[in-house]
Amino acid sequence: MRDDNYSEKTDESATLLYQSTSNNILADSSDSSSSSSSSSSDISGKKIAAEIYQHEVEEDSLVDEKRGGGTYGALENGDASSFIENTEAAQREEIERLLAAGLAVGRPAWDEQEEEVIRRKLDYRVMIWACVMFFSLQLVRNNITNAISADFLIDAGLAQNEYNLGQTVFLIFFLLWEIPSQALVRRFGADIWLPILMTLWSIMSTLQIFIRGPGLFLFTRAVIGSCEGGFVPGLTFYLSSFYKANELSMRYSWVWSTQSGTNVIGALLASGFIQIGGSLRGWQWLFLLEGILCTCIGISSFFVMPSLRKKVVARVFTPRETAILRVRVAHDDPSKKNQQDTIRFKRESLVDGVKLLYETVTDKYLFPIFILGFVAFVPSQTANYYLTIMLRQLGFTQTATNLLTIPYAIINISMTIWFSRLSDRYGVRWLFAVLSALWVLPNLILIEVIPDFSSRWLRYTFITLILGYPYYHPILISWISANANNPSRRSLGFAVYNIAVQAGNILAANVYREDDAPFYHRGNGVLIALNLLSIIIAVAIWRYFTYENKRRERLWEMLTEVEREEYIAASGELGNQQLHFKLKV
Repeated sequence: MRDDNYSEKTDESATLLYQSTSNNILADSSDSSSSSSSSSSDISGKKIAAEIYQHEVEEDSLVDEKRGGGTYGALENGDASSFIENTEAAQREEIERLLAAGLAVGRPAWDEQEEEVIRRKLDYRVMIWACVMFFSLQLVRNNITNAISADFLIDAGLAQNEYNLGQTVFLIFFLLWEIPSQALVRRFGADIWLPILMTLWSIMSTLQIFIRGPGLFLFTRAVIGSCEGGFVPGLTFYLSSFYKANELSMRYSWVWSTQSGTNVIGALLASGFIQIGGSLRGWQWLFLLEGILCTCIGISSFFVMPSLRKKVVARVFTPRETAILRVRVAHDDPSKKNQQDTIRFKRESLVDGVKLLYETVTDKYLFPIFILGFVAFVPSQTANYYLTIMLRQLGFTQTATNLLTIPYAIINISMTIWFSRLSDRYGVRWLFAVLSALWVLPNLILIEVIPDFSSRWLRYTFITLILGYPYYHPILISWISANANNPSRRSLGFAVYNIAVQAGNILAANVYREDDAPFYHRGNGVLIALNLLSIIIAVAIWRYFTYENKRRERLWEMLTEVEREEYIAASGELGNQQLHFKLKV
């Protein structure tokens, strides 16, 4: 009875789809090619639909060969008894209907209300677990700092220099595995590779309870760094497959807001775990219990993460919603149509991979964003590194120092989400990079020019405002996703960008020097200069992209409709250099 109802709903959705399509065809018959831009959109839309349709037909043919007649035949003969088989067949049929409608009208055969329902379900089914996964990352990344307060270095027999070496090893392997891990994401799929990374770093975190000397310490630091380095660009690539360009900034901001929330939760968990006592030391309980928690999250991710590679993306979606889910992102960005498909390595894969990496690094439309990512966050990250040190130097107690870190986290989370939401709404990235830098600039200037004998609360206020700025890292990531226009280049672009940001963090750790303490006047001057430089870079990118878009538009208007069709068919390898591709600003 459940399968019958399910089929009735599918048939009803198909009927409504055909009715809406017919209406759209009649409505569009009088003005189907009124302008060059709309003509280009229709051509692109039909080409996308045709390619995805062919992809689905070929895939169904393979399935039919394996099953001896296919799911459709089995359903007609009454041989398919499982709900999963019926669901897969219904999804494939719905995709065919949806794409046929798209071919007919050259635009989506669904309304905004349907798409809003799908976005809400995606947020529930994809984004919540993505934040849980990022929570696991941050918990393991920060627990070494919390363990130090519980005499970890003394009990483990580690000197300060050995600890510093371990952190350096962590960072080196973090950076080294950014790019290779992205290749493995493309090979196995994010829904397989990311849970593997999470499970590995969780196990390594648990093994830290056995550390007695530098050997195991350096080993665990290397493995955890390798796993975490490949996770962040892999997660951003995975999420870009589910969302359109104007939906990503806010979703990425949710993920990075988890970072601030995890810092607070992690501190509370650590304070409780360290006090357990018994046969283990406090830091051992910390590593053990947080490691077990993160291992559970990692293993659960194998079963919880939705995947577009699967016929049943998630049970929460109806067949029609699944069809729209698959097509809507490709309609927005054609380069994403088969982004989550796995690829096989060949003998020449290494050479091709090096070539693709070079092309990504030197991509003239991505490289400026890489440079902006390197420079942009140095001022705030420097303040973050030295916040507790500066507060202690200003005379605050340890307890007061810990509590005084909470206000900036609250401001940062709210402003980051708000800025990202506005960026998605208006489809603008560069402006919010400038506004965020302008938020930081006056506070940097004020903290530099106020007298050294000024109230410590006044100085604390300026530091809090610097750290509470709208963190536009999610906006820059969505900018790279929107302008890559190629799955492999998008994947590598995330990795290269993240390397640039981490390189900026290394710079940030060396701006404030001991001979400049406690007010760091020389360091503040460097931060002011870098902040101004980030504003100049963001404005320059805007001007550059705007000029390039106008140039492409002039060239595109010179082509006839036939020439445009031929160009679109022959220029797929050009990626973001295609004349009909508009760079996002």
